[in-house]
Amino acid sequence: MVTGRSAVVAVLALLTALMLAGCSGSDQPARPSRAAPTPIGELDASAVRLVRAEFCDRVPAADVRRALGHAPESDDRWGNGDPVPNGSGSGDVGHEIGCRWTGAGGAGAAAWVFARPVATVFATQVVAQAGQAQDCRTEAANEFGSPAMLQSCAQPGGVDRMRRAGLFGDTWLTCELSLPTSVPDATRRARLDTWCATVVAALRTS
Repeated sequence: MVTGRSAVVAVLALLTALMLAGCSGSDQPARPSRAAPTPIGELDASAVRLVRAEFCDRVPAADVRRALGHAPESDDRWGNGDPVPNGSGSGDVGHEIGCRWTGAGGAGAAAWVFARPVATVFATQVVAQAGQAQDCRTEAANEFGSPAMLQSCAQPGGVDRMRRAGLFGDTWLTCELSLPTSVPDATRRARLDTWCATVVAALRTS
């Protein structure tokens, strides 16, 4: 059986190859449009285009509080080539642009985009690898990009980490929300979808 760690390593290897292959040329992103969030159930992912640029300051503080259920206690952000914070004080060097807010009781909200364009074949491999992670339930969910996935993973301390990830044009976006399992399932899912809609709005150009 492929472990969750093995799946992550395989995905990172694929991502590194993609980044090395795409390092030449310019990639000047368009500016986000500051559009209001569109509910996930009403999102036409085929028409959405996202920037690959720093976006943490564009995420409203009120939406972070809503996602976590309280004000965050700390926050991190990272760029292409920076170590990705993982809660243990050391992170792997990533090829992403992202941010993470951490709250009490294991709550956390995060989002990131791959820093370079992503092809459909690579995105399909990412989804396939994610489906092999241990202690996770993963399903196709093409309302959030194509291909795309919806994943829920049991974490230590009675926390459920929920994640949406998908390809919008040639931009791969991931948003995730970690909440205690004492929060009802329907509430966790609703807060994830609202959070992901907020992140899309912060990155959206069309």
